[in-house]
Amino acid sequence: MAARWLVASTVLFRPVTGAEPYPHICGRLLSAKDSQSGRPAYLQRRDCAACAHERHQRARRQPDTSGGVLIDLGTARARRRAA
Repeated sequence: MAARWLVASTVLFRPVTGAEPYPHICGRLLSAKDSQSGRPAYLQRRDCAACAHERHQRARRQPDTSGGVLIDLGTARARRRAA
C-alpha cells in the first residue's frame, strides 16, 4: 500500500499519495470533525509542508553579495571544507 498524506487527503477530499509532490494545504479549512481539538482550523502557510519545502529550497540557494549571482551553499561549503 502506498504511503498517504493523511491531513492533505482529508483537507483536499481526495487521496494524496507519497508518490506525489508535497501538496499545498495552506489557506484551507480543516473541519471540526477532522481535527483533534474538535474545532475547525484554518491552515496557514506555517502548517503547509509544501510551503516549508519551498522555503527550504530557496534557502539553499542565496545570492552572492559580491556579484548578485546565485550560488549553491552546499557546493560552497564543500569547497571550503576541501581547502
